Amino acid sequence: MKNLKISIAAMLLLVSLTNAQEKEKMNHDHSKMNMDGMSMDNMQMTPEFNSQQLAVSYEHYIMIKTALVNSDSNEAKKGATMLTESLKEVNGTESASKAAKNIEIAADLKSQRIAFSELSDAMAVLVKGNLKSGMIYKDFCPMALDGGAYWLSSEKNILNPYFGDKMLKCGSVKEVLQ
Repeated sequence: MKNLKISIAAMLLLVSLTNAQEKEKMNHDHSKMNMDGMSMDNMQMTPEFNSQQLAVSYEHYIMIKTALVNSDSNEAKKGATMLTESLKEVNGTESASKAAKNIEIAADLKSQRIAFSELSDAMAVLVKGNLKSGMIYKDFCPMALDGGAYWLSSEKNILNPYFGDKMLKCGSVKEVLQ
């Protein structure tokens, strides 16, 4: 009987220690996940805007940027169509709407990228001062469009929409909008 009590006590102690170790491992993994999420090189935090419609427009802008990074003209046109439509609900968007329309009707990637530069400048004006939280990186490539061009990004890593995979990492962050 005494051996049974000792065995039960030992098993309870073992279960208790195992549970404590599992809890500690979960806490450690969660802390590690938070630290990884805070890495500045990999940080991608979706910005929140004061206006829901501006948030939707910014998502469509990012769709265009991603399509141009991937040198996908058709996807850029789709994003431009959606952006043109969403900008109708946002004040002060005439130049952004015109640039988006130019991406939509452009015959080739080169023309789309020229219009994207105009769109990026217009979108920077729209988003600046309208962020509720998060940040947007204003990136610059000095080699784009024979004089340099800007674009906006939700991540610090450079993915150049003006050259695609030819010069994917060309550029740097010039400003952080908050």
